[in-house]
Amino acid sequence: MNRSVTSEGKRTYSLWQQTALITSTLIGVGVLTLPRTATSVLYEAGWISPLLGSLPAFFAIWMIARLSRRFPGMTFVQYSPIVFGSSARPRLGRWISFPLVLIFLLIVYVTTAITSRIFGEVVVTAVLLDTPLEVVIISMFVLAFLLCQHDEEVVVRVNELLLPLIVFPVLFIAIVSFQKAEWNNLLPLLRTPAHSIVKGALEAGYSYQGYEIMLIYYAFAQQNSNKVKAGMFGIGIALIVYTLIVVVGISVFGYEELQKLTWPTLELVKTTKVPGLILERLESAFLAVWVAAVFTTVANVYYAFILGLRQLLGRGVAFQRVSSGVLLIPLFFIALWPQNIVEIFTFANYMSSLGRIVALGIPILHWIVLVVRGMRREPPKGGNLHG
Repeated sequence: MNRSVTSEGKRTYSLWQQTALITSTLIGVGVLTLPRTATSVLYEAGWISPLLGSLPAFFAIWMIARLSRRFPGMTFVQYSPIVFGSSARPRLGRWISFPLVLIFLLIVYVTTAITSRIFGEVVVTAVLLDTPLEVVIISMFVLAFLLCQHDEEVVVRVNELLLPLIVFPVLFIAIVSFQKAEWNNLLPLLRTPAHSIVKGALEAGYSYQGYEIMLIYYAFAQQNSNKVKAGMFGIGIALIVYTLIVVVGISVFGYEELQKLTWPTLELVKTTKVPGLILERLESAFLAVWVAAVFTTVANVYYAFILGLRQLLGRGVAFQRVSSGVLLIPLFFIALWPQNIVEIFTFANYMSSLGRIVALGIPILHWIVLVVRGMRREPPKGGNLHG
């Protein structure tokens, strides 16, 4: 088996399972829009965007992993009061960390809604034309709710199972698409100023959002596993997939045409033919894989929200199972709030910017406080993972 059991009987994640969790979370709705967003500023050099956009994610996951090593067996919700408080004034740490944790959970919550809405828009416009949008969104929510009825081991096993079914087909489709590539579309290599490169990297950075859930999930990692390496591997796999998709999109369509396409990756799949006509409707296979990718993103993020909320309020497993259903009701209305695709992308970009600030700001703030306070002593191992 790929898991181990601690002395307290708690199941823990191996390095591969951590990698699968991170990669499955990152690869989601961004796959369909990345070629357009990456070329909106950098044009034919848009392939640089996912490369540079990954740098903040690598830096953040490194800090998050190091924080988890410093507070083994504890989630961000549990060790924040320790960082901001003291043994003499524990209440102070709880009061200071409470709004920070709440902001993080709210951003994760709203991100779940927007991801589900984008998923629904793609499905009802590309596959199920006569199916109401609400039905598609509710279907995804039901799957996330069912996952929340189980413990953390089920979450990681689902990701471990689905990761190969997500990554390998996407890589295969991208490689097959090169048969229609026109390499001149990638030239000239660099003609954009430095400030445009930075802006393009920020645009592509949205696709890497989701790694911040490891502030919760790293608590369940094996203590002898390399959490930093797992984080680097997870983001690295997503980086390869994203860069390859952008290169294929530019080489096949050109950056001008990509700006006219709402879902450029889906259009790319529609124009691709598998040699020997093994699959005549390749987009059907791609969408099946993409649905699995979005499910892991939505389910992982929503589970992290529910678990974090449960620990913040000091509740048990029963609270997790009930609240995961009740909180889907406001989540559904948040998902339906944008009135059209333009508002969806605008809202998604806003939440992406806010999310990146929080995802980077939380570990940086924690490390600053740790350094200033000179907290060298390791806390007791094995936090209270269950509220």
